Order: sequence, then structure tokens, then C-alpha cells
Amino acid sequence: MRTGCGSRYGSRPVLAVGARLGSARPGVLVVLLAAGALAVVVAVLVMRGRFAVSGSESGPGPGSGPGVGAGVDDRGEAGVVLVATSGAAGSAAGSVAPAASVPVRGEAVGMVTFNRDLAPVVYAQCAPCHRPGETAPFELLTYEDVRKRSATILEVIGSRYMPPWLPEAGHEPLLDERRLTDEEIGLFRRWVDGGMPEGDPADLPPRPRWTEGWVLGTPDLVVKLEEAYRLPAEGADVYRNFILPVPTKERRYVRAFEFRPSSRAVHHAFLRIDGTGQSRRMDAKDAEVGFGGMDTPPAAETPGGYFLSWQPGRQPSALPPGLAWSLAAGADVVLLMHMQLRGREELVQPSIGFYFTDQPPTNTPVKIGLRSYAIDIPPGVTNHVVEERVTLPVASDLLALLPHAHYLARRVEAYAEVPGQPRRMLLVIPSWDFNWQSDFRFARPVPLPAGTTLGMRYVYDNSTNNVRNPNQPPVHVKFGLQTRDEMGELWIQLLARDEAGRDRLETVAQMRTLKAISELNQFKLRENPRDAEAMAELAKVSLTLGDLSRAEGVLRLALELRPDLDDVRYHLGLVLLQQNKLTEAEAEFLEALRLNPDHYQARNNAGLACLRLGRLREAEAHFREVLRTRPGDAIAKRNLELVLRSRPGAPR
Repeated sequence: MRTGCGSRYGSRPVLAVGARLGSARPGVLVVLLAAGALAVVVAVLVMRGRFAVSGSESGPGPGSGPGVGAGVDDRGEAGVVLVATSGAAGSAAGSVAPAASVPVRGEAVGMVTFNRDLAPVVYAQCAPCHRPGETAPFELLTYEDVRKRSATILEVIGSRYMPPWLPEAGHEPLLDERRLTDEEIGLFRRWVDGGMPEGDPADLPPRPRWTEGWVLGTPDLVVKLEEAYRLPAEGADVYRNFILPVPTKERRYVRAFEFRPSSRAVHHAFLRIDGTGQSRRMDAKDAEVGFGGMDTPPAAETPGGYFLSWQPGRQPSALPPGLAWSLAAGADVVLLMHMQLRGREELVQPSIGFYFTDQPPTNTPVKIGLRSYAIDIPPGVTNHVVEERVTLPVASDLLALLPHAHYLARRVEAYAEVPGQPRRMLLVIPSWDFNWQSDFRFARPVPLPAGTTLGMRYVYDNSTNNVRNPNQPPVHVKFGLQTRDEMGELWIQLLARDEAGRDRLETVAQMRTLKAISELNQFKLRENPRDAEAMAELAKVSLTLGDLSRAEGVLRLALELRPDLDDVRYHLGLVLLQQNKLTEAEAEFLEALRLNPDHYQARNNAGLACLRLGRLREAEAHFREVLRTRPGDAIAKRNLELVLRSRPGAPR
């Protein structure tokens, strides 16, 4: 509580604040104001309940003596006691005079005003989004902005719906927290209860200077959606994927990126990188800009062990030296965007600024995914629990967590279990909200010893009690990628202590990924036993694990159902190439190219089959064609060098 610091008696300054007078009782805060020969002693009792104060310095007892200026009101706010004493300023001795009418300018002590008390909170917690050019639907910058929406603000901060910050306090500290403290919420409530006074204009702090344009300065490269997407005025939320080609001719190392949504309709965005052209082909098949849904091609991934996302109010930041991520030449950025319709048609044309460094990464995080496909929730069930765990083989530092679920999730927990120690909660979201999902970065890396088990525990509510349940009445919900379905994922970003440790973490991550792909596609086949694409994904797992016979059998079965799938042809060619069945492999690669002329991997491997068959001219033509469309392709470059060195008379 503020106790009068900065008040004036006439125009004289405060001489002493917080000095205690002799035997003044605990809880009495004394402020001495100089006023010539007269000193005014302002005593503020910080206590609950009603009281009275003696005008004597020693205080013979409650209510004994003159000078009681105010008590505590019904809310327990501090009262103010003015005691006039004679003598020089700062003297506490002398007889007590009757209470004087002292013209202290300013608000009563204990009164909450906008200018002095609320404006700093509003500027720090609300205005970053609620200002011109940002994503919030209205501004919260001035007294009048806040006053006219005070009832709504009190409701949303009291329920902690705003600011949009999901994790509860009391666990590992997080970066960029947007949480109001209990004291700040109480301050706003007292302001409303007190009549919402504006306060002394002199108390209003300067409005923050927000950076205009790019927060991190001029980017090294800006990519922008070539054609704006026309967002309709009405209807359901839009989930759409946009392709932004990156015009680089060589690999670059990204130390930071900054996303600019161009419209307040953009609720959040995730960035993925696709170096295969698969996402671009999906875009070409859609009549509108981009393609819909939340399901992107497997090739569209976040680089390495990084989380790349944007939410309103989140400020961009640079990665520490040595942790830049790699952006391949000619790759596409895939923007997964959630947009909320605002009652009028508008154009959405996002852009991304990239900040490069010449320093290659000296260390790279590892991202391990915990995913559950055992989600099967009958209507009315209020406590469906999903759990997954992984044990770390080496000591590591935990950098960040990214939970993901849809509308039925109620409680999200992430924890660590060290052998011999109690469970340690890392992140707890007591009221999950799909609309405000994000990754959460720890303020400091969390050290974890080898043998630590990291786990997730999600609780789902498919009843009418769940206000976010999109189905009323509730319906049976299973795992699925669409928002009408449900998901449960926890992505864990770890940094190993050395290269050997990183290799072991990568092995764990890869095995978790293969397990997830297998479980996902087994689920799809249970739903549709003739799903050829799911069969192909299972065959890829077998191929990765070295089971060539099983992979070939599943791929041929998939081709019986869907002979038009170029990627199935390509992977069958890979199996045959590894079995040294070169002519058959070449035929499958060429058929994949016939179905999809842009399949550069099929062309490269067709060239490799020709090279092994001794048909150097055809091999060279394949590799040069890949390099014509993808000048930075390192594999095609190496293969072309092999061809040139294999010619008679070529230097070895």
C-alpha cells in the first residue's frame, strides 16, 4: 500500500519517511512533514479493523487524546492520523496541541487511483497487445479506456482469463510471464470499489515507448505471403497453412526471427520448414491461398530441436550464441495460423523477418515428443486421464516445454521424477485453453540428472460441465488431428552436456518418433483398413529399422490400393535400391517422377541407380536437373562429382 510518499504540505518536501517515534506501537508508520516551526506527524496504522490513535508520542491507549483524524473503513483500509506538535521540524517532544485542519493536497492515503497505481500495471500487462497496430480488439492506454471497460476487465482478470497466461504459479519460473499477481488483481478491485478515481495527473507515468516496426531492428531477410488471404467476415475460426518461399541460395544460420501477422484476426502461428515441396503441392491443389486444416505433410517440420511459434504479446528474442538453427537453401516456410473472424472481411498477409549469423551452431537442442493415441472419451466422462513417460539416458538441461491438446482437455501437467526424490512439477495448467496454447520457456535451464523420468498427465472432461466442450450435448470423441477430435502431446526441449550425450538423446528422440508414427498409423488402419497412406507410413518405419522384407510387402500392398501415390513408389524404389535390385529400383523412381515431376528425391535416386548401372550420361542428366531446380542440394552435388570422377581419364 502507498503511504503518502510524495505528498506535500504547501510546497515543502518530505523530510523523513518511515521513522518511528520513540515507543510508538508496532504498525504505526510515521511521516514527518516540514512546515516551518510546525511539524506534522502523519501516522498510518496498517492493520485490519477499526481503531483510534492517541495524539501522544507514547500513546497511552486507544481513543485517549485529541488528534484522531480517521479510522479504518469497512474494508480495513488504513486510516490517517494527523498530530500537530510544536517545536522544530523532526522534534517529537512537547505538549500535544489540538488537531489542526492541515491542507494536505492529493488523495487520501489508501485510495487507489488510476494514474498512480493502475497505469503502471496496465502499461506493463495490457497495453503490449491493447494498443494501435496490435492484435487485441480494443485499446487500453488511457484512464477512459480502462474506466469504460472496468466491469469486463475485473471479470476477466478475476477469472485469470486475461492476461492470457495458462500456467499456474509456484513451479519452475518461466520467461515472458503474463500473469497478474493477486495483489495487482486486488488493486484493480479496490479501484473499482472506490469509485475509479483518476488521480493526480502528476502521478501518471510516461507512456512506454514501444518499438515501431521490427522490434529486433532491420532483418537480414524478410519473406511475405505473396498473395493476401481473404478472411471472411463470419463463420467458424479458420485454421490455415500458408507457404512462404525463402529465396536463399545457400544454407543460413538463424539466430532470431520476428513474425508480423498484419491483422488482429491472427490468434497464433507456428512455423515449420519444408525442403521437399510437399506443402507447396498441397497449396497448389487448394483453390484459395494456402491449404486448410491442422495436418501438414510429414516433411514440414520445425528445425532440429526448436520451437518456433508466435502468440499475441510475445516479444521476439535472439538465441544464445552457438544455438542458431539451420535454414536450408530454397526451403519453404509453412505458417500454421489460427484466425478468428471479426465481423468484417479482411485481408491477411503475414511476413517474417529473419536475423542471420555467420556462426554455425556449436550445440543443438534435442526435442523429444510424448504423444498418446489412446484417447477414447465417451460422452459425460469428466476424468479421462492420459499419461506418457520417457527416461533420460544422460544428464541434460531442460529448456522448454510445448503441450498440445484440443477443447476437452481440462488439466495439463508435466513433471520430472529423479530416482529417490519426490515428483517435481515442472508445468501445471489447471484450466487448459486451446486458444492460448504456446511453448513455455524456463527462465533458467532446469538441470536433470541421468535417469530422470519426464512425464505428462492430461485430464479430459467430455461433459456439459466443460464450458469449452464444442459439442452440446457431448458426443463420443477419439484421437484425431481435427479440432473436433482430441489430442495429447508434450514436446520437451533438452540440451545435452556434450556431443556424446546429444547423440544418445537423439537416439531416444528418434525411437519415440518411430513409436509415435507406428501407433498413429495403426490407429488409422483400425479406423480404415484400406488406408494406403497409413500403410506407407508403417512401411517407412520398417525401412528405417532395416526390415526391408516387411517394408517391401507393405508398400506393394499399398500400391495395390493406390497405384497413384508417388511417395509409395519412391520408397519402394529405396527398398529395392538397398537390395541392389537396381533396374527395378530405377523403374519405381521414374514412375514416381511421372506421377510427380517435382519429386527431386526420386530424380536424385534414379540418377544413383543409373550411376551404379554404369550409365554415366543418364546419371549426370538426373543430377544436373536436380541442381537446376535446387542449386544448393548437397546430395546432388556430391553425386554429380562422383559421376565426373568416374569418367575415363578423370582425375581421382
